[in-house]
Amino acid sequence: MAKQGQDFERWVKVAAGSERTDNPLNIPYDVAVREAVAAAAFVRKYWEPDGDRPGLKRVKSRLPASSSDELLSIVHAVQEAQTRLLLIVDPAVADLGERARFVVDELESALEFLLDDDIDEPADAQLARIKEFHAQDGQRSSALSQALRDYAGLAEPLKDRLVEADEAFDVRLVAEARKLAEDLQRRALEAAPEAGATAAATTIRNQLLHLMVGRVGAIRKIAAHVFRRHPEIAREVTSAYERRRRASARREKARKAAEAGQANGKPEAAPAPATPWQEPMLTIAPRPAAPRRAPSPR
Repeated sequence: MAKQGQDFERWVKVAAGSERTDNPLNIPYDVAVREAVAAAAFVRKYWEPDGDRPGLKRVKSRLPASSSDELLSIVHAVQEAQTRLLLIVDPAVADLGERARFVVDELESALEFLLDDDIDEPADAQLARIKEFHAQDGQRSSALSQALRDYAGLAEPLKDRLVEADEAFDVRLVAEARKLAEDLQRRALEAAPEAGATAAATTIRNQLLHLMVGRVGAIRKIAAHVFRRHPEIAREVTSAYERRRRASARREKARKAAEAGQANGKPEAAPAPATPWQEPMLTIAPRPAAPRRAPSPR
């Protein structure tokens, strides 16, 4: 914690120069932090060239060697700012949030694994709706409490199947999710944050987030240039969360199109096979050519 405090003091002064005080995230906070850490590791991993593979060192005028360590330091500052904000506005999350997010992640992963079996059933649509609803959840206890209830509600009737699919799945997580949801809701009602302190802490957190997101975005742009002939490497630093979200949206769009086609008596178009490094893309069956008319006699 001492290190995070030092990093906070270092970067809060830099971030204070930003005029942007809105929250820049379009993905969950935890995901953004993990992706920032991954971007820092990417810089370190691919700094030096290796044979025919170029290295990020070649653009050190745009991406200094210190970029990896600086980004990690900014992440620490963001985490400290987030903790300070939560202690003001939502102390229940500061105490129970880490465990609550772990339980949500475990249930979501187990349900995805179980239902990813190419068999269409009502639980598939339920899971898709829950994931879409909670995709932009922040760190607040109200959002976590609802996510815990939703995932526990879907997992409850599927407990036997979840264990059958993965023997290591702990069914006690379902009951724990319900209890955590109740505890978060009860303790959130007891909190009464002071408006001025909340606004100030939120501004600092958001300014630091802008700093972190800007650094990650710069690394991704530079990686796309340096490794343009090595797309499999450039892809390592892109957002896996965004890729999954886009793929999920395409699958949902394809499902709705298939349902609409079946309702109209039209056959469903078959998807094209994906390459090992590409996401599956929805293809539209070509329209059959109109038959040629015989030439009319003159």
